[in-house]
Amino acid sequence: MKLQLVNLLLFSDKRKNFLLLLAEGPRDIDGILDLLQVSRISLHPHIKKLKEEGLIVQNGEVYSLSIIGDILVKKARSLLDVASTFEENDFFWSNRKLDSIPFHLLKRMGDLKGSQLLEPELTHGLDLFPELINHFIVSSKVMLLFSYFNPHIPSFSLELAKRDIQVQLIFSRDSFDRFSGDFRNTGEKILAKKNASLFVYAGDPLEIPALIAISESALLLGFFNKNGRFEGQHLLNFEPRALSWGKELFEYYMERSEKVCSMDCSDRSSDGRKAFNDL
Repeated sequence: MKLQLVNLLLFSDKRKNFLLLLAEGPRDIDGILDLLQVSRISLHPHIKKLKEEGLIVQNGEVYSLSIIGDILVKKARSLLDVASTFEENDFFWSNRKLDSIPFHLLKRMGDLKGSQLLEPELTHGLDLFPELINHFIVSSKVMLLFSYFNPHIPSFSLELAKRDIQVQLIFSRDSFDRFSGDFRNTGEKILAKKNASLFVYAGDPLEIPALIAISESALLLGFFNKNGRFEGQHLLNFEPRALSWGKELFEYYMERSEKVCSMDCSDRSSDGRKAFNDL
């Protein structure tokens, strides 16, 4: 791509927003001006440049992307989505350990665009965000990964299992040891449910995210900071492509985990490689 085309695509908000709008389909000029909230005079020089470079086509008062324009805008959208993901919560991302995300998903960080940053109040630092509970208790399937220990986790997981929700839980070795030691009875009750499965990730806890929680309608993510501490900040996203991204991340760690057969032991099993592909 020539630098001139890069400039046309990315270095003007008016051109960028105009092209992204046309990526959704042909538009008449009045609809374009209304949606972009710009004047005809201010947009005209940008339209002229885009036509000269062959990126858009005009048919009367209707504009659409050319074949070349469509290809370039699709490529640019991917880059813009990644940039938006990081810009929306720039301080959060700049201080996180991202080596817990496999490379094939790092390349698709734009799928997390639109994530909300949640920070628990100091007086409720151990709560599991009560306002999100409904997204999990009404779901038919739930995936949960914890590499830090929160005393609310055992009772929350058991409550999900009691509701006949299909539950898959992955713990780091350290968090499972805490779980099996202090909440053994709750763990045995969870294991007794046919719709619930427990797994242990055998690697270093800092090699995996602090939290992955996925229902049919919500994704909640937590990552350690660069010093290896979890600060209680979470990212929340309800978009379908973010849910798909989160499921792939969960499945990646599921394949590298051992299935727990009792609170005393864990056993490597092919069952541990199964994720809820249809979630």
